[in-house]
Amino acid sequence: MKINVFGTNISALVCAGCLAETGNQVVLVGHRENDRSEPGLVKLLDTQIDTGRLTISNNYDVESDYQIISFDSGQCAEGKLIAKELAQGKNPNRCVIIRSNFTMGTVKEIEDLSQIDCVINPDFASDGQAILGFIRPDRIIIGSRNNESLKRFKRLFAPFNRTKNVMIEMSPESAELTKYATNAMLATRISLMNELALAAESLGADIEEVRQGIGSDNRIGFCYLYAGIGFGGTHFGEDLTRIQKIINPSDAREGLLEAVIRTNEQQKQALFRKVWQHFDCQLEDKTITLWGVSYKANSNSIEGAPSLELIKAFINQGSTIQIFDPMLDCNFMIWMRENLSLEQQKRVQTVTEMYDAAKNSDALCVVTEWQQFRSPDLEKLKTLMKTPMILDGRNLYDKEWIEENQFTYYGIGR
Repeated sequence: MKINVFGTNISALVCAGCLAETGNQVVLVGHRENDRSEPGLVKLLDTQIDTGRLTISNNYDVESDYQIISFDSGQCAEGKLIAKELAQGKNPNRCVIIRSNFTMGTVKEIEDLSQIDCVINPDFASDGQAILGFIRPDRIIIGSRNNESLKRFKRLFAPFNRTKNVMIEMSPESAELTKYATNAMLATRISLMNELALAAESLGADIEEVRQGIGSDNRIGFCYLYAGIGFGGTHFGEDLTRIQKIINPSDAREGLLEAVIRTNEQQKQALFRKVWQHFDCQLEDKTITLWGVSYKANSNSIEGAPSLELIKAFINQGSTIQIFDPMLDCNFMIWMRENLSLEQQKRVQTVTEMYDAAKNSDALCVVTEWQQFRSPDLEKLKTLMKTPMILDGRNLYDKEWIEENQFTYYGIGR
């Protein structure tokens, strides 16, 4: 089958690569800007290009069997332009699939402009696991009212629906709302756990023990029950804001999602507050190490990352920052230029080795749960650091183990 995939984000690249891998002729209408930020994506794309099943080009055939729109959520205008182009085609068997998380109502506009029935197929895969999420999805949401379009979609995605049927059919409106609602639910769980972590600290409880107790309830489960320093990324924040705008006009003004957002923003500075209190509000001459900048492991995305709030907070108190992140790239340098003065930028040092970032440090803040941070050499750290103190922003470590090695330990809710 001939397929066009429109977009340059991770979702588009993964979609194009995986569909080519199953034997289709795919044109990625975009470019490979972010392929190195997703594990396995470079190899997947290179392999499919070598086989000739995947082509990257700005030229595409409006008559292709499948037209997949996978733009970023803010690219509604681009989606509408593509729809106008598709209206010029004559192939009656074309299927338009929209994987973009557009503003509610945009899909109907694209349908009208293209004069083709659209199928909504939200992408639920998370950064760092996008390929696995595509080829082995836990559910495939299909929003459409057109039976022929549904049949065509199921035919295309059949290779990813073999072990058991994970396709769930619903109305286009329900499919759109499901994507927003999913992120709203996950964000709410995270913020609730962070609120409970505050209670745990004041009561002398351990939020990790509480998590085990809560998660063992089959009605709740363990997913997204980890207390930490808040969530980042583009999707959670955008979706919470959008769904809040949808809820408000319906007179449901309790403000739950507003509280979720507010709690999350406050939580991003949790480690700063602990360091501030530990050093009696005197941070001007302190050197702070950050392990991790990206908002989550296996990603180079820093959108909404808690690390950025920490950096600004420490810098504003006159501290020096030493940073290590295995996927740190030019996005962080651009952020610094846009958010820090030249004098402040001089007090932020990035290094290429995790232990080098701890040299002469007064505090080590573990911000991102990269695998290589999970079993640190504490003896080595102790010889490098000026003050042996670890602030565990993701509750990665056994508190007793850290303290037995003569480190001061601060976790979240512990």
